[in-house]
Amino acid sequence: MIKIYSTPTCPWCKKTKEYLKSKNIDFVDVNVADDMKEREEMRSLSKQSGVPVINIDGNIIVGFNKAEIDKLIEK
Repeated sequence: MIKIYSTPTCPWCKKTKEYLKSKNIDFVDVNVADDMKEREEMRSLSKQSGVPVINIDGNIIVGFNKAEIDKLIEK
């Protein structure tokens, strides 16, 4: 499962979601600006509060990193 922790105003979050959509990859998008529980989960997993944070089957990526995303989705 892929979960993206994002905010509505984050341009890198938008790029991340567009990239996954372009590869026909399903994901869950979580708005951490509105959801305090999800924000705390994101901070716990990533040890920081910047977005996007991408959780791919328990592997955490901070920021939009195509190479890392590709590596993990091709597993």
